[in-house]
Amino acid sequence: MKTLIAVGAAFILAVAAAIVVTLNRHTDTGPDAFAGAYPLVKAAPTGVPALTWQPTGAPAGPLPVFRGPGSRVTGRIIDRSSGISYARLGTPWRRLTSRLSSEHSSGQEVDGKVNDYKHFWYAAVYVGPLDPKLDVAGPQRLRAAAELTGQDFVKSLYSTDGRRKDLAGTALTVDGHPGWVTAFRMAHTVDTDRVQKGQTEVVVAVDTGRRAPTVVEITIPVNKPQLLPDINHLVRSLHLVR
Repeated sequence: MKTLIAVGAAFILAVAAAIVVTLNRHTDTGPDAFAGAYPLVKAAPTGVPALTWQPTGAPAGPLPVFRGPGSRVTGRIIDRSSGISYARLGTPWRRLTSRLSSEHSSGQEVDGKVNDYKHFWYAAVYVGPLDPKLDVAGPQRLRAAAELTGQDFVKSLYSTDGRRKDLAGTALTVDGHPGWVTAFRMAHTVDTDRVQKGQTEVVVAVDTGRRAPTVVEITIPVNKPQLLPDINHLVRSLHLVR
């Protein structure tokens, strides 16, 4: 009996050693079979929270500086409903009062209408609380808020032929409160009721200390390139309302 136990134990040790050798062969340094896939299904590195939602890609870095004078700043818009204030822009911008949707508490627009009533697009700034359906709890809440708001914007306005180029994706702070900015440029080729076939979209999500983050959306159509510097004016002007 002792002989049988000894033989069995030796067999188990030999099998375990073979498994270790086999596993080690697959952990050698070499080409990553999943290179280019995003997000990778793996544990997050130390100090980086695991994602619980689908990002558009790796963060694209700081918001670019759009060259040019931009519009004149004529004051500030104090949005106490969303807990944030930002630059009020002069002509051709106009402050929204009666045309705000239920999702937004303040905003500004430039009407880009050309030729007829069907072919238009607004340059716009819209501010409001995060849509509850886009709220992802956890340490990456603000990044998810900005990126998912941008994805929702694309989904509601563009067909599957839309092409996206990411311009920015990074953390920021507003008066010491954390936030995230994402920016991208969309283009499409199908015939739609738009004056131009694309625009630059910027989304900033800020933790204002309220139940839901505040979201600032800025849209500049490609037929209004002179307004691109207003993106930088607006983002730099953000402050919390106490």
